[in-house]
Amino acid sequence: MAGRLQAELLKSMVVKNNGLDMDVTVLDSTDSTNNWSLQQCREGRAMPFSCFAEEQTSGRGRRGKQWLMVGGANIAMSVAWTFDLQPQQLQLLPLSIALAIVDTLEELNLKNVQIKWPNDVYVRDKKIAGILIDAISVRKKSHQFEAETSHVGRGKIAMVIGVGLNYDMSLISAALEQSGDQIMPELTDVSNEMEGQSIEKSVERGEVASSLLRNIIKVCQCFQYEHNGYLERFRDQYDYCKNKNIKVTMENKAIMSGVALGVNNNAELLVMIDGKQHVFNSAEVSVKA
Repeated sequence: MAGRLQAELLKSMVVKNNGLDMDVTVLDSTDSTNNWSLQQCREGRAMPFSCFAEEQTSGRGRRGKQWLMVGGANIAMSVAWTFDLQPQQLQLLPLSIALAIVDTLEELNLKNVQIKWPNDVYVRDKKIAGILIDAISVRKKSHQFEAETSHVGRGKIAMVIGVGLNYDMSLISAALEQSGDQIMPELTDVSNEMEGQSIEKSVERGEVASSLLRNIIKVCQCFQYEHNGYLERFRDQYDYCKNKNIKVTMENKAIMSGVALGVNNNAELLVMIDGKQHVFNSAEVSVKA
């Protein structure tokens, strides 16, 4: 098991690299770092802030999926950040945060890192990280911020940006094998990829967490002015689905198959289905073999 994350060390690295004195909390255990952060926002905690969890008992992915997490083995974190942007611009945030994860992995010299729309990061065709973003509307009341869960609307918005990054899945694999289950074959982790790509340098989980936090905050700091640049970078280098045969599963469980054409300027997925272009702003996507 990797060593425990150190809040003061993480905070000092943010001050040094991002020029931001931001509160960082490391929780021994929580149901979800996003849930914890959302509650902190409702209670009026000053933003921005970040939290990490050594153990996450009910980690959430998109569409209610569970994020596997064994204590002290992987990285589960959230950043609460306020943006004063239009909803259309904020649609580009998930892909921009995915690029922060890409930067973290490429700093480790990992190759073949790509982003699967809308919010997963892959290495060599296997998922290594996922993103879940919750929106909170923020308004001033009696000299304190009052936050309420809301759809993204006009005005200042607090985004709770949750990231799960697989650092070492071996403990999860062992636990599942002992129970008679098998780990999903499409998952990978930092430790496995560094070994598989013959990268000799070993890296501690705390180093990866620090780099991840630094890169996410950098995106948040620059997003207002650089969101279109992030979109173009995704299009040019990291679109995992483009030109591949994919299956699109809608919220009503309807399934459509076609060829991914990339994304439009609102980060919506474009798919050619039976000779007609379709646009998706929310769906579950899988790439066909």
